[in-house]
Amino acid sequence: MNNIKNLNLTLKVRLISNFFQEIITTAFLPFIALYLSDLVSVKFSGIFLSILVILNFPVALLGGYLIEIFPKKKSVLIYQLIMAISLILMAISLLNSYQNITLFCVSYSIFSITWGLQYSAMDTIIMDAITPDVENYVFKIDYWLTNVAVAFGAFLGGILYSANHSIVILMASLVFFLVYLALWKWIKKDSNALEIKKKHISFLNICHSYKDVLKDKQYVILSISFSIIMMAELSTSSYVAIRLKESFNDTMIFSFLIDGVKMYSTLMIVNTIIVVVFTYMVIKYTSFLNEKARLIMGLSFYVIGYSNIIYLNHLLPLILFMIIATIGEIVYAPIFDEKKYKMIPENKRGTYSGLNNLGYNISELLARFGIVLGTILSPLSMFIYTFVILSLGAMLMYYSIYYSIGTKKSLSTSRGENYYK
Repeated sequence: MNNIKNLNLTLKVRLISNFFQEIITTAFLPFIALYLSDLVSVKFSGIFLSILVILNFPVALLGGYLIEIFPKKKSVLIYQLIMAISLILMAISLLNSYQNITLFCVSYSIFSITWGLQYSAMDTIIMDAITPDVENYVFKIDYWLTNVAVAFGAFLGGILYSANHSIVILMASLVFFLVYLALWKWIKKDSNALEIKKKHISFLNICHSYKDVLKDKQYVILSISFSIIMMAELSTSSYVAIRLKESFNDTMIFSFLIDGVKMYSTLMIVNTIIVVVFTYMVIKYTSFLNEKARLIMGLSFYVIGYSNIIYLNHLLPLILFMIIATIGEIVYAPIFDEKKYKMIPENKRGTYSGLNNLGYNISELLARFGIVLGTILSPLSMFIYTFVILSLGAMLMYYSIYYSIGTKKSLSTSRGENYYK
């Protein structure tokens, strides 16, 4: 409780608003691929979402650049309002009496692009607000709150998926607007060091801004490894969700029918319950291992778990390998987060966040590509493809953390020991 009181207002507002926003976005964003496959086709869903992810590549870099020259609060508020309006238009496009696929795709594209712009802005505001005395606590509570929100959101999305799709998205627009009001009232104004008049927005200026970031080979390779590893989780909400919807063997449990959509929601809830309830236990029983061994163990569990989820089609095996994958996430995530955070210079947080956001977009592209690839390859072939790609990502992550790259020394300090204490 004392730790909560010690947090500044910016962090409190961010944690609370992000909790509710995470619930509602988890309730509909993972189902966008299903919405599009229902409205048009699976192939259209994969191609459209892949193109949108590619469009977000330059957006991610632009967002990181803009936040270093424009006021952060004003930028975040503009982005938040645009997303709220986009969600309203998406909800209108899905009304039973007025289904308009063009309006839905355009509105979702605006939402997705604006989300990419806001990521770097909000990420930078949070990093600026974190102080060393609350750093560990902020990461811990944010990790937990996010997973609790994901559980509620996945459950809500699974329950409401068969109902009117516009209801969930309309609820999302309301939440986004309320978050806008909270940010407007409680986030303090800021003033960036660079003067807008002296810093013209141009392609050359953007390239120059990212020049130093791209020279940081260790961070670049770490970002690439994150992109590959994150593909597994994002594939769960795209390729896996569609595959389960189409081919999952429906199962009755205590008179409750679990179909493919409910199975996907169940996997998300299992993931979250394991994180929320068993995190401390997992950390405790792996603490006898050194940091390198823990990272290898965590990544191995993660790769094996998600690779099997890609092709399995029965309830119990799916749940078992989701548990294995989640344990791997619990073990490796604190180590990765600590290394990444310590690599980012204070005066380049915007552009570093932009590159990190680009890495997330690459993850999404790989996941969306899986939808298209899944129409060609068998589930077993998809398992082999996923296992090979994730193994490559795991090796790159280990290499970028523990081996010297260029002039930068590998990081050896660990926050993983006290991350959950």
